[in-house]
Amino acid sequence: MPLFATYESPRRAIWQITESSEELFACFAEKEKILPALEKIKTEKRRTEWLAVRLLLKELLGEETVIAYHPNGAPFLPDHPLSVSVSHTNGYAAVLLQENKPAGIDMEYRSDRIQKIRERFLSEAENAAIDPAHTSEHLLICWCAKEALFKLMPEEEIDFREHLHIAPFPYSTTGLLTISESRSPHKRTYLLNYEVSEEFVVVWER
Repeated sequence: MPLFATYESPRRAIWQITESSEELFACFAEKEKILPALEKIKTEKRRTEWLAVRLLLKELLGEETVIAYHPNGAPFLPDHPLSVSVSHTNGYAAVLLQENKPAGIDMEYRSDRIQKIRERFLSEAENAAIDPAHTSEHLLICWCAKEALFKLMPEEEIDFREHLHIAPFPYSTTGLLTISESRSPHKRTYLLNYEVSEEFVVVWER
């Protein structure tokens, strides 16, 4: 079982998905509880991601548990008083748990394709702050930050470019960034952690 890493404060974990869905399914003790939902998932990639997320929860909570979903698609744990956020990308899955507040995590596989959509999710000022020596990595941090914040917000019809705002920050492989939202009357501000590995970029709420 390639559990990639686990962390505390906040509780989170990453799984490197190298197994087949059959191999992941074999790791569960209460198979009958997840089989009906699993059988509805048609693609192998989606099945492995779905199972990896639940194995991460098992690792973090010490037991197998159910993930349910709100009408807007946001996950929650009906059997635990914890907020949960999940993300998956090419070959990896991640889970974040928070107490007494919403959870937000996002990860993306490293790729230059992010450069093609930078104008869609970054303002002119945010684009100007991107390090030209590390363009793709810096853009991926910003994208993941806005995705993580999106997962934290209950509001609907959020425009990444118009409603989510990243304060300029120097590129580094690890660090903190400040991000705010103008979609709600509260105009909330958050401090997010980020990390750039050889394979992916991940951003999570502190």
